[in-house]
Amino acid sequence: MRVSVLVLALIVVWLVSAFISGRMAARKNRVVRRWFVLGLVLGPFALIAQSLYPARYAPETTPCPQCGKPLPVRAVACHYCQYRFPAVDVMITRAPADAESRRALLSEVAREYGIPYADATRMLDSLPVAGFRHVMPDQVSEYVRRLEAVGATVTVVPTPADQLRK
Repeated sequence: MRVSVLVLALIVVWLVSAFISGRMAARKNRVVRRWFVLGLVLGPFALIAQSLYPARYAPETTPCPQCGKPLPVRAVACHYCQYRFPAVDVMITRAPADAESRRALLSEVAREYGIPYADATRMLDSLPVAGFRHVMPDQVSEYVRRLEAVGATVTVVPTPADQLRK
């Protein structure tokens, strides 16, 4: 009789450990089923292991207004339905004259477009050019500050409404 009570107590402890491990895993953005099974197998030791594991990073998401699929908060377009969020282009209207500032601006443009300096030079020779394309409204001030810091004159151009739904 004593043995059966002890076995029953161990089974309850293992089941409670499995349940708590699963709950802790859910709060830490980990696989619940895996930690539940580990709790069944390892019992209280799974609780100790789970308490030592850090929470897993879960990126912030927002639903697409058109199709409802989850997208990163900073997404500029939905890769499921091609909906484009309202955004702006930061246009360079005047490039700096001194060589050092011009090199810094060329570096910004080449990095943004992923092109060589020679192509960036050709782009700047045919002003105005978009320094940063399809920028989210809350990021505009940062990009304007970066371009003005290297001596460029910029203007912000909203994306035309007919292109937003493409």
